[in-house]
Amino acid sequence: MVRTRGRHSRATKRDLARLADGTLDHERREHVEHSVAGSYELQLRLRDQRRAVAAVRAVATERAPLALRLRRRALTPAARPRLPLFALGIGGVLGALALTLAMLSGAQGGLTVAQAATLAARAPAARVAEPAQSADDSGKLPRISAAGLPFPYWEDRFGWVATGVRHDTLGGRTLTTVFYRFDGRRIAYTIVPGTRLPDAKGARTITRAGTVVHASTAGGRLILTWVRRGHTCVLSGAGVPLDALTALAAWRNHGKLPY
Repeated sequence: MVRTRGRHSRATKRDLARLADGTLDHERREHVEHSVAGSYELQLRLRDQRRAVAAVRAVATERAPLALRLRRRALTPAARPRLPLFALGIGGVLGALALTLAMLSGAQGGLTVAQAATLAARAPAARVAEPAQSADDSGKLPRISAAGLPFPYWEDRFGWVATGVRHDTLGGRTLTTVFYRFDGRRIAYTIVPGTRLPDAKGARTITRAGTVVHASTAGGRLILTWVRRGHTCVLSGAGVPLDALTALAAWRNHGKLPY
């Protein structure tokens, strides 16, 4: 019996994921393939699963950042957390999977907030040299900018120290990301040049100190977006309270920081 759309069981979704990545046992394979043959919806789901698997395996050929490799090595098979249903059978490619799925979801509609936020999971490409406040006390990091916009210096006011920077090209745009650390946590601030990105679906709108911020979550990270001179700013972090990130996004250093 073919189920109606949206009512497939968790077991069916798990079987489709395993069929797509080749880990479904032979005993179940024939039954699942028969079900797929009789359901157009299941055929579409299987196609999407196979596209995701192919993309993840392509991305997985890139060497993971050192921190991610060490974390994966430290987790024994018994201690590894269960993966989401769509990732069952694709072990150990968490960062690559998040980036790939975000790219797939934004392939039809252009660059998305979720896609831009996945850059936070990558490693810095260069260190921030002498992350000290500029001499004019404007509240901006020296020698680092994107689309004519400076990145903020947060160390004295909030304790967040700029530690690294990277540049990536996504959706035809060059995105600049600065990483900050404080109390064992890391956040990432990305400036996306060009037409503003559409707000994430279901995002919460917050206004603080005159700044309109849109808050959403993806991949276990809290993501804030707002607009500076027509360009989108994306600030994200895991384990950092919403109020703390909102305070950073809205900070203008008493009007000295040009926005």
